[in-house]
Amino acid sequence: MVDPIKIQLKPGINRETTNYANTGGWYDCNLARVKTGTWNSIGGWQKFTAAPMLGTQRSLFPWSTLNGSRWYGTGTNLKYYIIQGNLPVDITPIRRVVTLANDPFAITNGSSTMTVTDVANGAVLNDFVTFVGATTIGGNVTDTILNAEFQITSIVSDNVYTVTLPVVSDTTDPAGGGAAVEASYQINVGLDTTALGNGWGTGSWGSGGWGEGSSIFVETDQLRLWSEDNFGEDLLFNVRNGGIYYKDMSLNVGARGVNITTLGNGPSIAAQVLVSDNSRHVLAFGCNPVDSSTRDPLLARWSTSENIAQWTPDTTNTAGSLRFDGGSVFLKAVETTTETLVFTDATLHSMRFIGPPFTFGQTRIGTNIQLIGPNAVTSTGSITAWMANGRFQWYDGVVRDIPCDIRTYVFSILNTNQTEKIYAGVNRQFSEFIWLMPVNGSQQNNFYVICNFENPGDPLWYYGSFNGVGRSTWLDAFYETNPLAGSMDGYLYTHEFGATDQSGMDPTMLDSWIKSSVFELGTGGDFMYVSRLLPDVSFEGSTAVTPAANFTFDKRDYPGSPIVTGPDAPVASTVILPIEQYTPKVDKRFRARSVQIGIEATEVGTLWQLGVPRLYAAPDGQR
Repeated sequence: MVDPIKIQLKPGINRETTNYANTGGWYDCNLARVKTGTWNSIGGWQKFTAAPMLGTQRSLFPWSTLNGSRWYGTGTNLKYYIIQGNLPVDITPIRRVVTLANDPFAITNGSSTMTVTDVANGAVLNDFVTFVGATTIGGNVTDTILNAEFQITSIVSDNVYTVTLPVVSDTTDPAGGGAAVEASYQINVGLDTTALGNGWGTGSWGSGGWGEGSSIFVETDQLRLWSEDNFGEDLLFNVRNGGIYYKDMSLNVGARGVNITTLGNGPSIAAQVLVSDNSRHVLAFGCNPVDSSTRDPLLARWSTSENIAQWTPDTTNTAGSLRFDGGSVFLKAVETTTETLVFTDATLHSMRFIGPPFTFGQTRIGTNIQLIGPNAVTSTGSITAWMANGRFQWYDGVVRDIPCDIRTYVFSILNTNQTEKIYAGVNRQFSEFIWLMPVNGSQQNNFYVICNFENPGDPLWYYGSFNGVGRSTWLDAFYETNPLAGSMDGYLYTHEFGATDQSGMDPTMLDSWIKSSVFELGTGGDFMYVSRLLPDVSFEGSTAVTPAANFTFDKRDYPGSPIVTGPDAPVASTVILPIEQYTPKVDKRFRARSVQIGIEATEVGTLWQLGVPRLYAAPDGQR
């Protein structure tokens, strides 16, 4: 009786060597993870929000109000929303309210385009404006149609722009709308794709001398990123390198955020806003100094404790500022259980509350850090992990590189022109850090990389995509049982839910699979004759009536040779062995010198867990 060969390979993916040199390991995967040393398919997802949001989500923040209501805030390149239950509410701040000159609208018979005249309106393409007080023009362009929100479709000049009506006009009128049209402009929209040429995407392409960064920060010339934090039950949110806004949650849910400069003497521009949990100071990073409108990219300022309006230091308050002593520009601040970690473009600092008279102090704890993007860092509270240029790192009291078995592969496919879009998160249920990123030339996040830190001394790595649809934000389970993630289709999704992709009308199968490196069935000199497979696969958690998966064996004459097909091939190229829930064995005969083994789901609603499959094989002669 031939003893079976146990297929027990090292968990995690390794792409740092050749396929054959990684014998005894796994080489490729999608929607699969390692849990307690065994491979499992990753769970499914379903829509969390009932309606899509406009633009690409770039932030996701949870908080609660005093009455126990749970909220989420999310900023896109076009708007800012808060979510209660599953309904997004637009609270994008207003930058300008103006009464237009008489009859500011022009329409043409047979066209849905309306031209609007407003001198020095400050609008950019795709901005949003709401009109009130307009009167009917012609027959079908009624006051109800006109008194609504519109998105600007073209900029004709500094004084003229166009919008699209929901109807085709039945009249030509070069001047209509009446004498009492009021226009409310929301804050300018931002870019959905990083503009190249200057630092973090500011200014025009090629401005300044070769190799010189730009000191000009223009909100509309940058990838739109957001930061937010709660001040008690209220929300503070900030456009990166733009204004800080305040949402008073005691007001109507739909009441828009207001700039904090309307409440007091806070910064007019900042790269990030954060509230110190310990001392209740509001901190602004990369902001303008007191009595100046020019942004200092390394300056941090804070309000007096418990007061979002008072930012000017004096002997009666604890407002103040400090300037970080490394790097050239602030990138990100992350609050942990013991300190606030502050990243510049070259250094890492610890910022702590130290009390009067300085309030906060800084200590440099790392150099040559090079955080790859403002949102490429995340923290469990005790471990902070980030993606740097060409490597992954973490901090748990000491800055260290994370051993990474897929580092070369990941950075070889990464779109390095869009690294500002990289978004890091935590999935504590499975002891995972996750990075969402754009790869293979994609302009949006279409790939994820996961570091399993269940054993920090030997982290495991795997990667994939969510059925080809990207995710732009991630939030660990907070108020919900499962994590949430923002999708490119405008919805927020609940992840690790069910066994299917429920983003469409009908649930679809998860594209979940793993593939091993090449390994030899025997000593490598002989062909092996395989007669039986004992699969050892569990389908726990599946929702399919008959969950199923395929075992695949890609066979080769020699480990480094390609898979050969055709009548003259020494071995068949691929053997597929279907496995169902109660399949104890599969009798299948084939010959091979070396193989790659894989498993993949084949039925909608299938989740699988791989144990230790076994093959019955015996030598079958020389080549």
